[in-house]
Amino acid sequence: MGDDIDDISDYREAIDGLLLNGEELEAAFPASAKVVSDSDQPQAIGITSHRLIVCHRRLRVGSYDRWTFRSILYSRIEQVDLFREELFRKDRIDPQATITLYLSRPDGRSANKLELRYREAAVARDVHERILAHLLTLEARGLP
Repeated sequence: MGDDIDDISDYREAIDGLLLNGEELEAAFPASAKVVSDSDQPQAIGITSHRLIVCHRRLRVGSYDRWTFRSILYSRIEQVDLFREELFRKDRIDPQATITLYLSRPDGRSANKLELRYREAAVARDVHERILAHLLTLEARGLP
């Protein structure tokens, strides 16, 4: 990956390679306040015309480069929350924002939770609005 900690170009290229016929990538975003290539947390998301693609990457130089992609259909998202706060420091203000997705389970058990963390509230709001737009489209079509 590039020197910039927010560089998700590798993730964007990987997501592009996963698109199905007729599916369009609307946007790709970091999914963590700090993009690193060795974390259990999601590192990037792709918002497509059909689904949300969540990317994880584990890179161990000289050993392996493991990518995991999770496709989440918009119809499985029950709720999307946007939480933002500002932490006051002596010499600065540290903003942060979190988007929490509650995902339905086919067996009816309680929903899974997926958290996406951002340093910039504007990016989190953009992600939230794009996902919400898909949910509202489903609702307008009368789909669950």
